[in-house]
Amino acid sequence: MQIVIDISEELYKHIKNDNVYYLEDGGVLYDIVKNGTPLPKGHGRLGDLDALRDEVSSWGMNDYEPSDFTDAIDQTDTIIEADKEGGDDQE
Repeated sequence: MQIVIDISEELYKHIKNDNVYYLEDGGVLYDIVKNGTPLPKGHGRLGDLDALRDEVSSWGMNDYEPSDFTDAIDQTDTIIEADKEGGDDQE
C-alpha cells in the first residue's frame, strides 16, 4: 500500500536524522499515517501537474499534434512511480 502524508519539514528532518519510528510525545506518527491519503491500487505515475501546465502554457498559440502533449507528459518529472502490481481487486 502507498499513502501520501502531509508532515512538517521539521518533523521529517527529525525522523530522518534520528532514525526514529515513533515519538515519545504520543501517537504523532500514528496520527500522520492514519490521516494520510491512500493511493488506489494500479495508479499511474504521479507528477507535478503545475509544472506540466506551465510547460504547455509556454508554448503559445500554435497548432499542436497529440504527440506534442504526450511528449510533454513523458518529460514531466515523476514524483511517485506507477503501481504496476495493482489490479482490479480494490480494498
